[in-house]
Amino acid sequence: MKINDRLIALLPFWIVSSCYFLIPLIRSPIPAPQLFIDIDSSIPFTWWMIIPYYLYFISLLLPLLISDLSKLKAFVNIAVVLLLGSYSIFIIWPISCEPVLTSIKPNPLSILYRTVTFSWLQQNAFPSVHVIISGFIGFILAGEIPGLKYLFFIGVGLVFFATFLTKQHFIADSLAGLLLAMIGYRFWLKRVRIDS
Repeated sequence: MKINDRLIALLPFWIVSSCYFLIPLIRSPIPAPQLFIDIDSSIPFTWWMIIPYYLYFISLLLPLLISDLSKLKAFVNIAVVLLLGSYSIFIIWPISCEPVLTSIKPNPLSILYRTVTFSWLQQNAFPSVHVIISGFIGFILAGEIPGLKYLFFIGVGLVFFATFLTKQHFIADSLAGLLLAMIGYRFWLKRVRIDS
C-alpha cells in the first residue's frame, strides 16, 4: 500500500486525536478525588521522564508502518472509538491535575514541561489518552514487526511510567489507559482475524 493511501486512511485518527485540546474550552476542571491526590503525593517527580513522555507524539506517526490496508482501517476504527470513549469520560469527569502539576520543580528540561502544560488545560484525561494510544499502537506493532517487539514494549512502558512520573497525570489515569489499550488491542486482533 502506498504511503499516500496510508496517510489518507489515518487522517480521521489524527483529526479525532487533535480534538482532545477542544475539551477544556467547553468544560472546566473539577476537584480531583482526595484518594488520587494522596496516592500520587507519594510518587516521586522524575524530571527526565519528560523525554519518554514525548514518545507519544512520535507514536502518532507509527501506524504508517502498518502496510495492510484492512489492518490499518481496523486500527483507525478502534482508535477512534477509544478516543471518543475517553473524551466522553473527560467531559463528564474533567478532574483537575493542578495537585500534581504543582509538584513539578524547576529542572534542566523545564522547557519541555512548558511545551505540554498550558494555562487553559488544567484537567487531565481519565483515562490517559497518552497511554491508551501509545499502548494500542505499540501492542499492534509488536505483533506486526516481531523483530522489534521488545522495542515497542519498552516504548509502551516508558510512556506509561512517564505520564505519572512527570506529574502530567495521576497514576489511576495511566492504569486505566493501559487497560483500555489492551482491550483495544484484543478487539483489533479479533477484527483482523475476521477480515482475513
